[in-house]
Amino acid sequence: MWTLYVGIFIALVWILDYFLLDRRQYQLVKKLNSAPRLPLIGQAWVVAGTKPNQMYELCIKLYEKYNQKFPNILCTYIGNKLEIGLSNYKYVERILTSTKFNAKSSLYSFLGDVLGNGLLFSSNQKWFERRRIITPTFHFKILSQFFEVFQKQSQNLCNELEDVADGRTFDITPYINMTVLKSLCETAMGCEINEKDYSYLNAVKELSYHVATSFLTPWHRIKFIFNLTPTKRAQDKCAKIIHDFTTKLIEERRKLLIKSGESQDLTDLDNDEIGLKRKMCLLDVLLQSTSNGKPLTNDDIREEVDTFTFAGHDTTTIATCFTLYMISKHVDVQQKLNNEIEEILGKDEVTFKSLSEFKYLDMVIKETLRLYPPVPIISRRLHEEDDFGDFVAPGNANYNIALFALLKDSTIFERPDEFIPERFMGNISPFGFIPFSAGQRNCIGQKFAMINIKTTIINILRNFEIIPGFIEPKIEFHITLKSNGSFIALQKKIK
Repeated sequence: MWTLYVGIFIALVWILDYFLLDRRQYQLVKKLNSAPRLPLIGQAWVVAGTKPNQMYELCIKLYEKYNQKFPNILCTYIGNKLEIGLSNYKYVERILTSTKFNAKSSLYSFLGDVLGNGLLFSSNQKWFERRRIITPTFHFKILSQFFEVFQKQSQNLCNELEDVADGRTFDITPYINMTVLKSLCETAMGCEINEKDYSYLNAVKELSYHVATSFLTPWHRIKFIFNLTPTKRAQDKCAKIIHDFTTKLIEERRKLLIKSGESQDLTDLDNDEIGLKRKMCLLDVLLQSTSNGKPLTNDDIREEVDTFTFAGHDTTTIATCFTLYMISKHVDVQQKLNNEIEEILGKDEVTFKSLSEFKYLDMVIKETLRLYPPVPIISRRLHEEDDFGDFVAPGNANYNIALFALLKDSTIFERPDEFIPERFMGNISPFGFIPFSAGQRNCIGQKFAMINIKTTIINILRNFEIIPGFIEPKIEFHITLKSNGSFIALQKKIK
């Protein structure tokens, strides 16, 4: 009797799977690389039980194991939802330059539900409109006006680091984290924050973990089930802290603008005008901009502020910390950087203009971003089939660009696991090195981030010798690349 029941159950599973599965899509996927697929659950068994701190190693193993038919492609069904991972730069170029892939992946909905449908998550006309509004904020001339803030905050950081510059190992992450957030809020939001706002940092960190957990939990992709989980409740708690923080920024800036009686719209300025008028921040632009002839609502503004503060400070912190870590591990690199600083600055202070002269530092940061991309995976959604030439890309699927693998492609980078900044003296395929993404939806704040990173590292190197710590970082995949810390030691330089 039990045998009959089991047989009926199996038959029902197969029948249900047959009707739920997109047959055309499945026929196309069979020609690509994938793990064995089970009815209804797909390849969810591959990631079941995986924690964020195990995801990096799992991804590497899967790419190595299922890589027979097409290089650097891996297809995975989570239930009946198709995910296609790629790290082949030719296919990546196709995705990032084609308008068919302009929509963000459905996976971003986990984060979009919390942060709103801002520039990072929006598509189509809303994305074009918001990009038009925000782009002038990151014009080169405007960034130059805010350099003094980066310089001030990095000097404050060096003063704080004097207390731990005794040659003993420590985690520099919380120091960099708060410094970056202060710089970002003062320049992009026009507000100063202090140490009491650590609750915001903790909320960002926790939210990142919860979203990563949902990525790896197949049943969380069923919304009504996810809404009943402890993860959802924890995520909502983090969201409230983040929203309260950014709402406070919006309200304070609005009051300041009303009090000053000043109004200026950057979106209509040409290149010669930008930088010649009063300093403006992102929040000013949003408060004074219109969309379809109407002012942006508080919710419109908040979702952009949330997105920028969340994405901007986290990724910049990661890039800065890993760069310092790599400098500590390579004495020869640190000596070359010190020589470059001495040659360019001597005893003078670093200036915005002098930043462009630090060519070797630029290479060191790029090489760090290659080995430790702050955003290890970027994702797009394809609604219709697209012919790649080598194969037909299935529609109604998420296409996940594995930067952690692409940036270590041995066909692009010789000795890809080694730290060799000088490799960037040569020509590299434009879609072989894309830590800030590429195409229409590239990172709008990449210049902002690089200026911040360079200023911080130059000031630290002028004040301290960076020594390797005794704890190696353990890499984790959350929304961004994470680790258990960036452990270094510092020794105060005698001037």
